[in-house]
Amino acid sequence: MVGRRSEKELLIVAAAFERFARYGFRRTSLGDIAREAGISRPAVYLHFPNKQAIFRAAAGVMHERALRAASQAALAPGEIETRIAQILEAKLGSFFEIAHGSAHVGEILDENSRLCGDISEAARRRYLRILRGVIDDAARRGELAPAAAGLSTAAAAELIVDSAKGLETAGAATLTPLAYRRRVAQLVNVLVRGMGGHPRERSAGRTPARSRAEWVPRARAAEPRA
Repeated sequence: MVGRRSEKELLIVAAAFERFARYGFRRTSLGDIAREAGISRPAVYLHFPNKQAIFRAAAGVMHERALRAASQAALAPGEIETRIAQILEAKLGSFFEIAHGSAHVGEILDENSRLCGDISEAARRRYLRILRGVIDDAARRGELAPAAAGLSTAAAAELIVDSAKGLETAGAATLTPLAYRRRVAQLVNVLVRGMGGHPRERSAGRTPARSRAEWVPRARAAEPRA
């Protein structure tokens, strides 16, 4: 999606993240970014022609990092619910951390749509492939049955990503990162159940109801991850 960035470019991008979250895109100048990065304004121009290019680079860096984390989460052992939640955390968590509490989150989202639509769409397609692969694998192993909910695996992946994106957009200015993660976990729990999965019970001391047939002794399944 983006080429490899030099250390100086990553320094500039990190400084831009901070300035955009604190003061918004429109109020941030190249000089502000240079001061945040501890370098001169001419040094910024050696790497980026304007702040729009820096914003696009920042979006690309964030997506690439998130995609790597999502790929790792997809390959990790554990319950399907946990793996899906970790993929969503990789996709959306980093942005939420940056935007949380910022008075300029709406402006940042608008600028992202205006300047980075192609970057975001390319990243979305890659996220969906990762998540679709996890759902396909879970369906083959009988952990999920999206067809029972009238969904293909591709449609299930889109529903999960779009629902989590809605939580991110609606809650970035008001929810704490911890509250956001709880909401995502609740969303995944509902969607996994809707596709025939049986997520882990979280209420202390409670055991999920099971049918008589499910109480028949069988080979013990692997213990869920903590």
